Amino acid sequence: EPSEIIKVYGADIIRLWVASSDYTVDVRAGKNIFKQLSEAYRKMRNTARFMLGNIGDFNPATDMVAEDQLFEIDRWALKSCNSLTANVRAAYDNYDFSRAYHAIYNFCVIDMSNFYMDVIKDRLYCADEHARRCAQTALYRILVDFTKLVAPILCFTAQEIWSYIPKLEGMQEYVCWERMPEAKSDEDAAFDAKWAKIIAVRDDVKKVLEQARADKTIGSSLEAAVTLYCSDEMYDFLNAIPMDELADLMIVSHVELVKGEGGSASAVEGLGVAAAHATGEKCERCWKYSADIGTHAAHPTLCARCASVVEA
Repeated sequence: EPSEIIKVYGADIIRLWVASSDYTVDVRAGKNIFKQLSEAYRKMRNTARFMLGNIGDFNPATDMVAEDQLFEIDRWALKSCNSLTANVRAAYDNYDFSRAYHAIYNFCVIDMSNFYMDVIKDRLYCADEHARRCAQTALYRILVDFTKLVAPILCFTAQEIWSYIPKLEGMQEYVCWERMPEAKSDEDAAFDAKWAKIIAVRDDVKKVLEQARADKTIGSSLEAAVTLYCSDEMYDFLNAIPMDELADLMIVSHVELVKGEGGSASAVEGLGVAAAHATGEKCERCWKYSADIGTHAAHPTLCARCASVVEA
């Protein structure tokens, strides 16, 4: 009975079940299916919750950063959201709700939780004001479009999210009164190829870090220092990224690039990966290991970066 399911999971789970079902074949329902859908729903809700939680002090009217001043990974996230918009709009136009559901779910799991939101935590919690506002700008813009895209399916949840989003002038009180976002034409093959390669490198680093964790060499990934053994082409590619940003992408304390062969074989051509415990001491604020802990007399347990941010 729908009333039984609503009592346990809420009415939006019924809507999610309808949207996720492929109506070109027999539609199935059962306790296991609703349990799995409740996990998918929780992932979508928690993705929105993370974004809301990190824009609590963000005023879009005064704190928004121009797109050309954003970090490149922020622009990647906005581009990913733009692709989501294009896919979901096309699915809605064709009454292919199952495709819309899968696009939204995969965006939450793969693009946001497993990558973007994981990488930007340091900027959100520990970095300087400008770096934090850049991440918040991307989160805000993504959250606004994401909420509009899920509203036709998860109407109660979307309105709950919408009620907490800081509003710009002209934004409606109810999300159902808003126009759906329009996908922009932003094809940039070089940018897409670059970030596909960065993500592939990161995936291989994560495998080596998992092995280092299993071997008890490290605990969390921030305890690691990673050495990347590169071909000439790979060295030039990775060396163009600031080392601090590269370490943040891998969520480690240090990254070193070395020309030549070494480390564990990688699925990425021209790359070998090795991980060891990072040297230096642990900063009690950002948890990264650094040789400059205590260089600021007033903050003896902080790295130089965190000490300057705290002072500011």
